[in-house]
Amino acid sequence: MTSFSDYFNIYTYKDPLIFFKVENFDSWAHRDLAVRKDYFLKRFINGLDVGIFQENPIFEPDILHSKDADEKAPTTEGDSIEPTELKLEPTFKDKSILEDWNKEKWKDLCVRMWDAARTHKFCVVQLYNKPPWWRVFTYREIHHIEYDKQDLPTKVHCLWTKSLPLAHKFLLHDENINLIKEDAKELNENGKVNSLGLFINWGVDIDENINSNDLEQVWSLDIQLRYILNDIISNSAKSSGFYWVTYGSGVSDEIQDDIVNAFELCSASKVIGATEQTIAKIEAMYPKNPEFSIEAMDKIMKVFSGATGLPYLFFNGEKDTSGVFEENSSAKAQVNDKKREVFGQLKQYLLKLVEMRWGIVCEDVFPNIAEEESESFDEDIIDKRGTPGSDKTGSEIKKLRLQT
Repeated sequence: MTSFSDYFNIYTYKDPLIFFKVENFDSWAHRDLAVRKDYFLKRFINGLDVGIFQENPIFEPDILHSKDADEKAPTTEGDSIEPTELKLEPTFKDKSILEDWNKEKWKDLCVRMWDAARTHKFCVVQLYNKPPWWRVFTYREIHHIEYDKQDLPTKVHCLWTKSLPLAHKFLLHDENINLIKEDAKELNENGKVNSLGLFINWGVDIDENINSNDLEQVWSLDIQLRYILNDIISNSAKSSGFYWVTYGSGVSDEIQDDIVNAFELCSASKVIGATEQTIAKIEAMYPKNPEFSIEAMDKIMKVFSGATGLPYLFFNGEKDTSGVFEENSSAKAQVNDKKREVFGQLKQYLLKLVEMRWGIVCEDVFPNIAEEESESFDEDIIDKRGTPGSDKTGSEIKKLRLQT
């Protein structure tokens, strides 16, 4: 039995997200796959979270501060400034937990927790006394959730598998995670469970039918970007087109195979041998007006960046010079503001996890993000030919640039 490709000789590639129609926002599998495979959504979720935890967060009191490290204040040329002593009053026996933090890879835990909560609106974190030290569960692993009379989650039943490399074997794991003390029996038994599990909500409870997911408002825009990008890459940029050969009505399968083989040899030898009639029937097919898709891509990317609260530069990686203003350090400041906003959504859960793991009650925690100095935009409204002085000409130039 032959397929239609035997007659039409189709050679093409399509993005897996488009080929499998990964477009249903209500499907957790679609959300999970899109965040891992789609450039824009991965940049918005994982890329932003990795940037937030590029440096360790700052706790109050500073539990990640090393007592043995030398504290040196910044100095300026020609001045001698005495180093200031950092005074802390920790409630954890005057000891830093930095060694445990690094050994148990809590930065990775934070990124994974923020990724899962922003993608699926909730997740469950379980801590252990031995490797892997922690796990983050969501729709993929959670099989059942038990609730009490007040609709609060009390227990989570998780199932997940692990595939061994180079072997057709799966390891099945089954675990009941307790979320309240009344149901927790013999914690730390055999050194396995470190504490209760922690149920984490992004915004509102997962059962509430409220638009609080970080992806919901940008999902449709991302799908449009996905199709436009596929059109640009596959049709306009990946090749200059293809050749169309018109077969006669009486062509046989053998002749079709000969023509296909001839074209395959042509790609290597640059020479093709065929009848005059066949050569005359070859017609070049190429995409027309690819600029339309490129322009549409640019416009929707700007709408997408506005919907995410991030600058165009964050997704495009290139300054936009089409307008009067160019993106500069103000774009970085906007990214930092977004990082603080995203971090603040779950920071109370991070404080709770630290308390569960080390018994430390911290007052607050902040992302370790460098402050960007605000830039003046005078140079954007001043004539590039020179800096206006106090004369009327300079004032008129400023006035005209502001009006435009």
